Amino acid sequence: MSGRRELRHGIGTQLRAKFLQWKGGLTTRLRLVREARAPVVVAAVSAAALTFPEQTHEIYRVLALDTQGQVGPLIFALVALLSLAVGLSLLGLALTQPGSRFRAALVAVIALLPFLGAASGLFLAGSRTKVMGAGQPAGALDGAFSAIFDSISDLPSNLVLAALLVAFLGALVAALFLCVGRTFRPRFVRILGPICGLGSVGWVAFALAPYRLPVLLGSMAIVLFFLLVTGGFLSVLFRLRDRWNIPAFSILLIVAVYLSWLNVSDNHIPSKVRRPEGAAGVQPTAAALYAWLSARGDRDHFLSSGRPYPVFIISAAGGGHYAADFAATFLARVQDRCPSFSQHIFAISSVSGGSIGAGVFAALAKSFAANGPWAECAVGTMAPGMFERTTRQILDRDFLAPVMASMLFSDLPATLVPALISRHDRADVFDTGLERAWSDVLPAIQNPLSAPYLGFWRPDGAAPAILANTTQVENGMRVVVAPFMSIDGPLEAGTLHQRARYTRYFNGELVDDGWEALGADEDIKLSTALGLSARFPWVMPAARVITSRTEFRLVDGGYLDNSGDETAFDLIMELRQVQQLGGKLTIGQVPPFEVHLITLTSEGVLRPGAVEGFGDLLSPVRTLLASRITRADMATHRIRTLLNPQHGSTAGTTGDFSSPSPLVKLNAALSLPLTWQLANATQRMISAQVGDAASCRHAAVIELPELRAGTPPSDEELIRHISDAALTNSCVACSINFRLSGTAAPMGRPCSSP
Repeated sequence: MSGRRELRHGIGTQLRAKFLQWKGGLTTRLRLVREARAPVVVAAVSAAALTFPEQTHEIYRVLALDTQGQVGPLIFALVALLSLAVGLSLLGLALTQPGSRFRAALVAVIALLPFLGAASGLFLAGSRTKVMGAGQPAGALDGAFSAIFDSISDLPSNLVLAALLVAFLGALVAALFLCVGRTFRPRFVRILGPICGLGSVGWVAFALAPYRLPVLLGSMAIVLFFLLVTGGFLSVLFRLRDRWNIPAFSILLIVAVYLSWLNVSDNHIPSKVRRPEGAAGVQPTAAALYAWLSARGDRDHFLSSGRPYPVFIISAAGGGHYAADFAATFLARVQDRCPSFSQHIFAISSVSGGSIGAGVFAALAKSFAANGPWAECAVGTMAPGMFERTTRQILDRDFLAPVMASMLFSDLPATLVPALISRHDRADVFDTGLERAWSDVLPAIQNPLSAPYLGFWRPDGAAPAILANTTQVENGMRVVVAPFMSIDGPLEAGTLHQRARYTRYFNGELVDDGWEALGADEDIKLSTALGLSARFPWVMPAARVITSRTEFRLVDGGYLDNSGDETAFDLIMELRQVQQLGGKLTIGQVPPFEVHLITLTSEGVLRPGAVEGFGDLLSPVRTLLASRITRADMATHRIRTLLNPQHGSTAGTTGDFSSPSPLVKLNAALSLPLTWQLANATQRMISAQVGDAASCRHAAVIELPELRAGTPPSDEELIRHISDAALTNSCVACSINFRLSGTAAPMGRPCSSP
């Protein structure tokens, strides 16, 4: 018995010893992880940022496809990635005690994580790049699409190869730290010094050169350098907690939240300029329409033939850079073909990226189009004209990098230290960057984007009015930057220059509780008006508008309606009121006119989707972002039900020619990230989907070509979507020829050469 007792006691002693040894080892490892928690967390965040966002994937495509213009950003991205991995690993070594193999493994993992994130992101960017159409019969894809797909056919394999090279480089760096990580311990101050210097240099340099320097570095390098600075900053805060029991991180977080609550660090106030001498305020729509129609240079052409004057209302939907490209390219391409087109556009109701594209087109129309005699549209195949070429030069640039530099190295530090608040926030940097894009391309032409908004639209000019839609944060209502809007309309919207509105009925009386948003002598620049409409979540800040009576915030118009059709609907209802009066106004007789609404939008694809994690936390945000597409579709179809109850009863191009409200759609089956930098291939894909009037086949029903047998279902659906979108858009462009001339389009190819 005693022997068994001694045996059990011995086994128990050994188990307790092993448990204590295991517990001690675990405690030591947890202590090492805790001491190095700042670089560990930043490395993990960097891995996620380099892997998952669609915006990151688009940057990979930019670097891979546009190599001629991206040598600098590519080199700096690699340098920044290596600096981040090495810097975080050295911080990990400086913060922990040497002696264990686990320490070496820990710093090796820290070094490896950013490289793994970049490799995973490159792989995903390649796998999600659609390359299809090979082996299809002639006509299955337009020649422009075939050329694009040929140009990117090697992109997936190239990105996968780049992913392997990055992973291999990461393995080498990790192996190096695995070798030295057990015994080497640098001094914390020596590692922190260069990192703090990097942050200080970045803060000063981006303040002095907020445009050219960020574009030279590229968004990828800017984000990675910022993450390295963040790793050093958090290391200092956590070290204060570990060594001297000072909860520096918690204190700083509380102070930042408190300052943010008090709006101390909110410098997102749109810049104001002096209102032009003699510029009218917001006019009633009827008065603006009368003045505009009376001043049309080709009005007599329509009066002499007894035909109503064609009036175009354009809706330009949101979507960041891709929406700007799509809207501007379509309008510019039609203008190159039809010189009278812009003088027939009364207004463009635009949202977010659509506002940027509409603003660029309107600025070009103000500078180069004429409100003159009637001019016929050209027919046949045409090379890109002046409007389209200039549009491409203005928009084909990196608008993202300056915004990221300002956000990370100026706006974010200012939330922690109000003394660092800059007079210019990232929204102002974006607006000024848009102005600089014009000046770079057209240095000898007066820049309409930098001029006061109310001085832009003139009733006797050829440029359309830009109705830039925003959303008021406090009540969710539309606030439209517009030069005209009737005082008694609509209940849920108002104009920035006239007032931010809240209109209600009380005991049968209409009560207007509005307030003046801008003074009688105040205005904003056109670029600011466009930027106010493009303040989508997180990337751009909410604009803080301070008035004599109150203050409020404005965000992207897409929160409420991403199509622009709600404001277009209100405008058309006012124009219809004038028509119902027979054109008789107290100010004069309005000549007969007919309204055509063209909506430039992306084709929403509504699917059941998949249930994702963090339901309680992220479902509100996911719903907000997803409903953005649904609300736009609802607005688009509701206005068409009113304008043309028969719309949809005819199929194909017949409906596009006969409908007073055709849709120009960008195919949503291809991934288009919400960002301000696009790869050249993405821009070419958008340009090809815009279509061309000469390619229109006017038939009773669009007949898409048969695809090659054995085409994968996903490719078949995508090919049909792209072909359908390009053909439909071509026919909408062609129909503008006949909407302007008032004649019926013949069957066949009505816009091709005779």
